Amino acid sequence: EILDFATGVVDSSGQGTFQFSNAVNGVDYYIQTEHRNSLETWSNSPQQFTSSAMSYNFTTALAQAYGENMIQTDASPVRFAFYSGDVNQDGIIDAGDLSHVENDALNSLSGYEQTDVTGDDFVDAGDVSIVENNVALGVSVITP
Repeated sequence: EILDFATGVVDSSGQGTFQFSNAVNGVDYYIQTEHRNSLETWSNSPQQFTSSAMSYNFTTALAQAYGENMIQTDASPVRFAFYSGDVNQDGIIDAGDLSHVENDALNSLSGYEQTDVTGDDFVDAGDVSIVENNVALGVSVITP
């Protein structure tokens, strides 16, 4: 059951501030993240607000995500990230997502597009490659 919902933007270092009006201090909550073209990802364990604040960092360890459902993106410093490529938001990165990205790459779409998984404002071979790799891995949402 979703008890609260907040939207926001994280900066290039992955920091973001989100305001929750229904959260109660000392109560366990899983953190559920959603993004326009990334796989829905959950915190590994329930977290609690203290003094109406909570801090959680998904990037430091694979175990930060429920089911270790992330991918290592950097070796030094070690960093983990959400899987990109679930452009149709059905909970699995599969041929349907790949088809959307390939079509948009073929049409050279640019700008803030769902199929631009690299975030560089161009849908191109780089986006196709990421989605192809994640299709081959067979990644899908893992929830508590």
